[in-house]
Amino acid sequence: MPTCQQCGYKWGWVEAFFKMFTFKKRLRCSSCDSSQYVSKKTRKLLSLFIFITLLIVPLISFGVPKGYALVFEIVAYALVIIMMPFIYKLSNKDEPMW
Repeated sequence: MPTCQQCGYKWGWVEAFFKMFTFKKRLRCSSCDSSQYVSKKTRKLLSLFIFITLLIVPLISFGVPKGYALVFEIVAYALVIIMMPFIYKLSNKDEPMW
């Protein structure tokens, strides 16, 4: 779970989940109101989840019925969204990706 680097406050799953979908670069700690940023390492890891959408192509090309492939994609998306708050790590500064 994300932990504030300023005060050490550990965010709950629900709090992290809703802050994850604000699409803001800067997140506010509920405890100390300091600015927190998603770490560079976390952003790189989260960018890999985009490739889940590409899994449907090999599944269909290997003869998996389209219905099964679609169910697999939906389950994979749900698992990623549920697991995202556990992956988040915070930083005190906005780190560039490169």
